[in-house]
Amino acid sequence: MKPLLYTFGANSQTYEMAKGYIFHVSYGAPFIIWSAAASFIVRAEGASSEAMIGSMIGTVANIVLDPVFISGLGMGAAGAAIATTIGNILASIYYLWYFMKKSKSFSVSPKYFKCGEQVLSRVCSIGFPTAIFSALMSVSTIVLNQILVKYGNAPVAAIGIVFKANMFITFLQMGLANGVQPLMGYNFGAGNQKRFMEVDCFTKKCCLVVGILATALFFFFREPIIHLFINDKDVIYYGVKMLVAYMVSGPFIGILFVNMNCMQSTGDALPATILSVLRQGLLLIPLLYLLNAVFGLNGVIYGQALTDCVAIVLSMYIWGRKKRKLKSE
Repeated sequence: MKPLLYTFGANSQTYEMAKGYIFHVSYGAPFIIWSAAASFIVRAEGASSEAMIGSMIGTVANIVLDPVFISGLGMGAAGAAIATTIGNILASIYYLWYFMKKSKSFSVSPKYFKCGEQVLSRVCSIGFPTAIFSALMSVSTIVLNQILVKYGNAPVAAIGIVFKANMFITFLQMGLANGVQPLMGYNFGAGNQKRFMEVDCFTKKCCLVVGILATALFFFFREPIIHLFINDKDVIYYGVKMLVAYMVSGPFIGILFVNMNCMQSTGDALPATILSVLRQGLLLIPLLYLLNAVFGLNGVIYGQALTDCVAIVLSMYIWGRKKRKLKSE
């Protein structure tokens, strides 16, 4: 375990905390994976309220249990991992109950499990961009931590906090984009291009409004937000700088997610895969090294925002061409 954690950016001062965290998250991994997958399946059935309830169960449980295990029981990072695992176990139980009692289209019975070539290829083509995105996000995080650890523990701790805080801005827009993907797929499959384009346009407008409001809120309250996570002066200093840098693409990142989902809904998964690879790998990782060499730490913290901006512009160009092609058919 030690070589793995050191690869991820741990050092002699943070190793024990990282070890405690990863131990508890590891046995909770099946529940984390199941609850995430089940949420998308329930949403695909059209039961968006039930999908939200499952997500809220896990999130609220995590929020309530974090202070209990971290501070109340004095377990620190290990306590945070236990709280996360329990939250996902509760969400998994809820989704299992939904499939057994309420679902009209899905079943967890083994007798209905069929892994035909056509089904498997369709699932893989749609899910591959997201899988690539997740895997490359882990790789880029390793690279980022390896670069930041050279500047001390404070920047490494700060970037972890910023990741969590920035999720609010990013995931709000990602949720809007993912939430309408079944509707997009249904309308495209039914040949209703007019409705498909209306959903595309409306979702982008919603993402833009939400992105601007959320980014403005986080900008004006950036220091108190970081302070909610930690009370260390150095970490707060770096955290504020990093949060501002990550917010550069905040108002517009939803456009990228909507464009990628539009491509997947039309069965054109390759461009979405390319954008995922660029955003979290082929463009971001070399850019982090380049910015570090030229501008040092100040350059590194703007690497993700710059990559996001490039990906947004590329997605607009690729999807614009695809839309013109669809309209001409």
